Amino acid sequence: MPTRSPLTIVMLCTAVLCLSGFAFSVRADEPAEPVKFGPWEVLYRGSSKQTSKKPEFGKSNLKVIESFELDGEKKKDPFRFNQLRLDGNWAITQGVLHQAEGRSAALSLGEAEDFELEIGMNAEGEGGWFLLFGYSEGNGQGLYNVNLRQSGSPWFVIRFARGEGVVDSDQEVARYECRGAEPLLVKVVNGRLSAQVSRRTLIEDHELTDYKAGEIILGTYDTNYGPKPLKLMGIRIRRPKES
Repeated sequence: MPTRSPLTIVMLCTAVLCLSGFAFSVRADEPAEPVKFGPWEVLYRGSSKQTSKKPEFGKSNLKVIESFELDGEKKKDPFRFNQLRLDGNWAITQGVLHQAEGRSAALSLGEAEDFELEIGMNAEGEGGWFLLFGYSEGNGQGLYNVNLRQSGSPWFVIRFARGEGVVDSDQEVARYECRGAEPLLVKVVNGRLSAQVSRRTLIEDHELTDYKAGEIILGTYDTNYGPKPLKLMGIRIRRPKES
């Protein structure tokens, strides 16, 4: 299969995001969602003209996290969310935001309680990556994914308290191997999580124990295969309308 250039990936993913909108649907037999969301806030939109070894995001709430530590429940496992110690940097190549060096790196997407998040990404390749939400001072929730050479691509949910994974909270919820440019859609409303990739549901209406408002963090973590070579083409978020 021919390798797509960064420009082609940006164009494909932009088209997918524009055409898909936010794909979570409400079935006719379900009550209407009480939370009304405001407009989308664009955190990052890649352009083929952008190339930078030290990216800056201007007035965007997107920020590079330079120092961060967090232990997963399976902290000695070489593939699960283990011992996160940031040592990597980010760069932009022809509009694609990616990890430039190190074994793990992370970005802050701001803070929220209820939110809808849409990420245009390419998550092909081996290694691990994660999304934390409701995170504050070592407490919060997470969704993460790792590609394994012989066991597919499992997705997990996990809960953290006092900087460590809570016992029995790290649970597999889906299997899906990302291929090429795809949109990741994540929604948290009233303490319940839904997520999908390219209209493939990963988890739906999952209750988040002790969920509270907090920071949203996107990043990679180290495995025996190294970190996931995550490529980001666009990130946007929306929160409930102010009453």
